[in-house]
Amino acid sequence: MQNAESLEPQVALRRSSSHFRPDIQGLRALAVLLVILAHASVPHLGGGYIGVDVFFVISGYVITGLLRREPDVSIRKNLGGFYSRRIRRIVPASSVVLIATVVAAYAWLGAPTGVPLLTDVRWAEFFGANWRFIQTSSSYFIPGVPPSLVTQYWSLGVEEQFYIVFPLIVFTIGLLFAARRRPVVLAVVLAAAIVVSSWWSIHLTGINATEAYYSPFTRFWELALGGLLTLGPAKWAQRTPRLNAALAVAALATIVLSAFWLTDMSVYPGSLAWWPCGAAAVLLWTGQASAHGGPATWLSWRPVAYVGDVSYSFYLWHYAWLMLPLQYATTPMAPLSRLAQVLAAFGCAVISYHLLENPIRHSRWLDARPWASAGLLVVCLAAVYAVTVIYGAS
Repeated sequence: MQNAESLEPQVALRRSSSHFRPDIQGLRALAVLLVILAHASVPHLGGGYIGVDVFFVISGYVITGLLRREPDVSIRKNLGGFYSRRIRRIVPASSVVLIATVVAAYAWLGAPTGVPLLTDVRWAEFFGANWRFIQTSSSYFIPGVPPSLVTQYWSLGVEEQFYIVFPLIVFTIGLLFAARRRPVVLAVVLAAAIVVSSWWSIHLTGINATEAYYSPFTRFWELALGGLLTLGPAKWAQRTPRLNAALAVAALATIVLSAFWLTDMSVYPGSLAWWPCGAAAVLLWTGQASAHGGPATWLSWRPVAYVGDVSYSFYLWHYAWLMLPLQYATTPMAPLSRLAQVLAAFGCAVISYHLLENPIRHSRWLDARPWASAGLLVVCLAAVYAVTVIYGAS
């Protein structure tokens, strides 16, 4: 007779000691596809912008887990290591897309149209695009007004602004409190952030929808929600793999139905953001141990997970590919043309992932020299700024 341990692979998904979860990559894939399909104006998917909220919850979950696994060394050393990795992961790809967007916009649309774009790009390169759009009252959703070609950078701004403060909080808690007390203290901090930020999101959405959409203070709770999940003992989830699978089905359906149900006219984020964010949290929690054949299995399917692998670059590249032709064309875009643009963006993402992102972020030379990452940041920022100056003078 088989013991319980030998039966476990038939019931629940095993998780590797490396903390890698393919189902999370699959959830990233779902999130980025919802955003891209919405921007491609696929009928009945106007609410695909909720994919960004799903990304926020995932990011909070993943980054909090990474921060909590850092060794007990000096705060300065931990912060240096964290920001070095973030620079290598985020900045090179984002800089290349910004430069490519400026070059393509001037080639296709000409200098007059590109002048406000240059300012947007300068804000985006310093991860402040969300504040720029609040300042100019820009929006995805204003009929007849072409959005900025770097509008997608608002979410990167929110994430990086969160990461300016959050690692310092985690490492300070690690310095001031004993190991057994740290999870409790961090849980209190994150719970407070969720309550305050969520309340502010609901309040501000009713009086200033643009600021509520782009403000980090109305979005921090989504990242904090993901972070809070890491503090629940994994053994709780491991006790109920079949129940987890059932809950995951409901959560996955909630995300998809929200994308169909919400529209450009929905009062968002406000309280409505709890639907996709809560569902994403359920998928992250139940994915720790879920019966085979459930959503964790679907999301772990290698082709789906691969889209999640390249989702960062896919998100960056898709916007210019979809929006530049709209501003250039004089007639509505045919569905096949939109499909070709999405596939082209995916091709750029694949190239970026394998030839730019992975070589830089997995570089042992850079990993051993945090100061070199700071140099990489300076070079990337200078390159983007130089391109805006050159085109601005033309």
